[in-house]
Amino acid sequence: MFFGTSNDQIGEITTAELEAKMKTNDNAVFIDVREVDEYEDKHVAGMTNIPLSRLASEYTQLPKDKEIVIFCRSGNRSMQAANFLYEQGYTKVTNVSGGILSWDGPVVTK
Repeated sequence: MFFGTSNDQIGEITTAELEAKMKTNDNAVFIDVREVDEYEDKHVAGMTNIPLSRLASEYTQLPKDKEIVIFCRSGNRSMQAANFLYEQGYTKVTNVSGGILSWDGPVVTK
């Protein structure tokens, strides 16, 4: 269903750039595509959880006029999600490389 290949039309940022963007960009939507149990165990405040397994049925709730910044555990699932959204007509899609494994900022835990 989803493909993990890179797409030249999809931007990519580091987790440090994500942290800065979350503080300064009110016009972006931040999505964590890890599964619910992963998200609940540890997540970045300000991220909305839409698991990759449900993205195909829930993506229409995402606005097409805002940047969609996608995050996961390592950057693989988020790239799959970014490619999927791009194929659905979302043109402002950014993948976070490294995911939560590279995140040095604060997290919300159980």
